[in-house]
Amino acid sequence: MKRLNNYIFILLVVCLPKVVFSQVLTPPEFKPNPDTIIDGAYDKIHNETKPKAYKYPSIKEKDIVWSRTIWREIDLRQKINHHFYFPAIENRGNLNVEKMSLIDVIMEAIQYGDNDKFRCFNVVNNMAPGNEFKYGVKTQEEEALIGTKITKGEAMSAEWGGDSVVDGNTVYFDDIITPFNRTEVRKWHLKEEWYFDKHRSTMDVRIVGLCPIRTYIDEDEEEKDEPLFWIYFPEYRDLLVQTKVANFTKNNAQQRSYLGIFEKRMFASRILQESNIMNRAVTDYMIGLDALLESERIKEEIFNIEQDMWEY
Repeated sequence: MKRLNNYIFILLVVCLPKVVFSQVLTPPEFKPNPDTIIDGAYDKIHNETKPKAYKYPSIKEKDIVWSRTIWREIDLRQKINHHFYFPAIENRGNLNVEKMSLIDVIMEAIQYGDNDKFRCFNVVNNMAPGNEFKYGVKTQEEEALIGTKITKGEAMSAEWGGDSVVDGNTVYFDDIITPFNRTEVRKWHLKEEWYFDKHRSTMDVRIVGLCPIRTYIDEDEEEKDEPLFWIYFPEYRDLLVQTKVANFTKNNAQQRSYLGIFEKRMFASRILQESNIMNRAVTDYMIGLDALLESERIKEEIFNIEQDMWEY
């Protein structure tokens, strides 16, 4: 009996502290209120409090004395354009709404936003410039599969551990689905129109559309560019004005938005094409260094047209 009491005493000594501490160390249910947390010395809400983008001034066709449509390419590998690419995040679960790349902002709006408000337009092979919004709006199912690669499964055979024909029907492996890696978007195509408004006596530009370009390595180990879709830029201005551009300057007090970056022309680009009678791109009649020089020539020509409008 005495030995039994000793066993009971030892059992209580060993187990009782675990029971007691398990009750004391269990954290209470706590739900932090995001409104009470300031991530820094002050609230950085300058862009978030902007309800809408500023309205474009009204333009009448009779006041336009000159205009020209330009197609550009923004290469995100250039240092001056890094703010469009970074932070480059592959896992969507790691996105931070405070710091998002341009493709993340656009894709989140298309796939998880208002489908009627944020539209994107189909791209077809060898599409002629000027037809960016001709081939219809992507459906919700097509939007969900943007950039997704689907590889058809191969037919089963004995070497793969199965029979390729069962009851007269060919049996295939499951399709291989490779999700869209947003960090592969390393270029953007931009369509804009330059014009001179005699009513305001100013040369101005309006961005019409944007197209993300996915860069990937094909089966032949060659680098390829794939245009994904076109967006109508004015529909996204209210969204872009509320964004915060990361990695733009080393001064956190300067909160810039993607809309401000585009409107203030704070990016580098090369001209792919200007509107012309034969609808030719620069690379159709120039190659290599000559194509780059032709792009610079067009830029200078647009600048000189504005200067030539004035009389001194």
